[in-house]
Parts: sequence; structure tokens; C-alpha cells
Amino acid sequence: MSRDPNLNAQVLASLNRLADKLAILDETKTNSASCAIDGDDDELLNRTAAVNIADNDAGEKDDFFAQLKSVQPFLSTNLPSTPISHWRTLPPEVQSAYQLLNDGASYIHATSTKYTLISNTGHTPESGNLAVELRKGAELLGTGALLLFSESCGSSRSVKHYVKLHVRAVVASVVSLLQYFEDNSGNDTNNNNNIGAQKTGAIWSACDKLNTALPRGNRAAMRRELMVWMRDCNESIAEFEELLSLGPNSEEQEDGGDDNEDDEERYTQKEMKLAKASVNLMKCSKNVLNLVMSACECVGDHLEKESDDMKRNEMLRYIAKLHDKARSIGVGVTNFGVLLYPPLDMETDMEAVSSWLVKKTILEVTTSSSMNSIPNLGTSTLGLKLECQLHELLDCVESVHFAGMKEGYNCIGECMSKDVIEASERLLNAVPVRCKEAEEAFGEATCEDETT
Repeated sequence: MSRDPNLNAQVLASLNRLADKLAILDETKTNSASCAIDGDDDELLNRTAAVNIADNDAGEKDDFFAQLKSVQPFLSTNLPSTPISHWRTLPPEVQSAYQLLNDGASYIHATSTKYTLISNTGHTPESGNLAVELRKGAELLGTGALLLFSESCGSSRSVKHYVKLHVRAVVASVVSLLQYFEDNSGNDTNNNNNIGAQKTGAIWSACDKLNTALPRGNRAAMRRELMVWMRDCNESIAEFEELLSLGPNSEEQEDGGDDNEDDEERYTQKEMKLAKASVNLMKCSKNVLNLVMSACECVGDHLEKESDDMKRNEMLRYIAKLHDKARSIGVGVTNFGVLLYPPLDMETDMEAVSSWLVKKTILEVTTSSSMNSIPNLGTSTLGLKLECQLHELLDCVESVHFAGMKEGYNCIGECMSKDVIEASERLLNAVPVRCKEAEEAFGEATCEDETT
């Protein structure tokens, strides 16, 4: 092995380049544009294919990396495909990519302790060699991420999000450790040695989370996001129901009397109805997200049994599209939730109005005519966000409801269970109720604003 004392610095520079590459991976794209292969990526694939991370089963590892190399030509293909390629069962190329992530994290976990112990003694050449070993583990992670972002793996946006999150966390923790010793901070005192141990612990934690908490495959990752959005809904509902339970602030405060700190955290009387309507909209959003999860499960169960490629592709497209609609709802709850803290801002936001008018036009053109039933909730940022949420809710519920009609979505209608169809009918009736509540609440608030 080389004893070049500059190895640590060279590896650090290489890992910083890898970190930059991971940072710009686009998890929102569903085609090869999310993972454009350039010269650096080609070098990374070549280096990864040459890594032998186990002394035993060397032949098996060589075969595995030979298969990995064979996937490379398909990483930048522009052939049309479904937004996702699988649901519950992972294709071989996806399993291989996840195996790379597991191997890379395990290798880094094992090597980081040796690196820290050696570096604490001041043996720079040997620590440089161990830094190279850490880079090998990071290269496995980088290649696994590139594969999962490639079109050939057919990963959902959810998969890409979690892969990017976990891989970047591991690489960042390794960079932090290397940078610490590169700055010569690790060779001074026992206290500094403890800092090195703490940074090694951070690497262990990041590697363990990747190996145990990273959802594997589209179904696991997409369900994880749905559950996160529903959890956020529950937390927001609980928070604002607690605010509502305090009741309106005192009349003295509204009449300009003495300030009361408790009143600053309460709604005014005219804001109470609007806040209640918003919380009810959160509850409806949570129920729609749960409906989407059930609908995806129904279609996914039939997908696993379906042998016809055209029907399978149709099911995969439906799941991906429905989940995208659910994403808009989950994000929407956060968008209007941050505006619900008292006092409510009912001022006109012309920039938000312009942006919403463009989006509203697109929604009304690309969705059903029933979208015209969504009321106009004014020109405040809160009103625009709630109006947008109502549009998203109705669009999502209709996508499930009409899919339950066999003539509506062909093979998709055969997948929906009776419970899902009945739930979609209830929610289809609930959305107009939420619309009426919001319209009345904004009408009263606007009327009172104009008379004061």
C-alpha cells in the first residue's frame, strides 16, 4: 500500500466532489434526466466494480460487480417507461443497488473505527490508507444511489428522496471525520480524541439508519411518505384544536384595552370559525391520504398477480399518479398550516394571487368540470392556500372514486375493494361540506373586515 501522507487530503477532496454530486441529484424527475451520467460518474462506476470488500466469496463478488457493470449502458437511456417499474417485488437491478448501499454502509462502519484509532496516534501514512478504504465504502454508496436514480431501476420520487437523504448523511459524516483530522485537531489532547470518537459515533449512527431505516422499494418508500404526511396532519390537528379550546380572546383586547399575553395566542371571535373550518380541512386531508394508501394497496395487490404487461404498466402509472396527487395534499396541509397561527393575516397578497390564478387555470383545464364548484376564498394567502387544498382534495378523491367504476379506468376498476369505493363516496360528499364551511367562514371574516 502507498504511504503517501497526502492521501487523507486527496480522499477528502474526492468525497467532497461525491457529496456535491449527491446534492444535485434530482428526486423530482421520473426519467434519466434525474441522473445524467458524466465522466465523474463513469469513473465512479469503474472504481466501484473493482472494489473487493470481502476476502471470502471473492468469485461471487466479482460476478456481482460484473453484472453491475453491465447495467451501466442503460443508465442514460431515453426510452419511454412507466413512472415506476415495480411495487412490492424488487427487480434484480433494484436489489443489486440496495445491496451496494448495505455493503457501503457496513464497510464504512467497520473502517471508521480503525481510522479514528490510528489517526489519534498521529500515524498519518496509515490513516491515509484507511481513508482510501473509507472512500471505497462511499463509492459503493454513490454507485448504489446513482443506480436507484437511473431510469432502469424505475424508482419513485419517494425512493429517491429517502436514498438521497440517507446516503448524503453517511457521506457527510465521513467528510466531517476526515476534515477533523485533516485540520490536525485530532492529535493534541485526550479531549480531542473524544471528539474523534464522537464523529465516529455519528458515522455509525448514519450507517445503522441506512441499513435499518431506509425503506426498500417503491411500496415501502411511498407508504412511508403517506404515513409521514398523515402524522403531520395529526400533529397539526392536535395543535390547532388546543388553540381553539382556549376560546376567543377577551373583549378588552379586541376593544384596545390592556394587553394580555394569553390573548396574543388566541383567535379573535371572528377568526374562530375560520380556524375551525381550516382544522376540518386538515382532518379531511388526512382521510384522503388514508384513502390513497388503501387504493394503492388494492391496485398493488392485483399488480403482483397480473401477467399482462400492458395492464401492469397501467396499474403502475395509476399508483404513481395517485401518489403525486397525495403529495400535493400532504404538502398543502403544511402550506396552510403555517398560516393558521393567530392573529390571522387576511391582507391581499398579489404575488400569491397571480401564482394561484395560473395554477387554478391549469387545474380546471386538466381535471373534471366539478372543479368549478370550489368557492373563491378571497385574495389573502391563507384563502388562496385553502382554495388550492380544496381543489387538490376533490381531484384526488375523484381519481379514486372514478377508478372504482370499471368503465372509467379499465383494469383499475377491478382492483378497488368495496371498502375503498365506499370511503371514496363518503369523502366525495365531504369535500363540498368543507367547501361550504370555508366559504361561509371567509365570507363572515371579510364582511366584518369591511365594516370595521
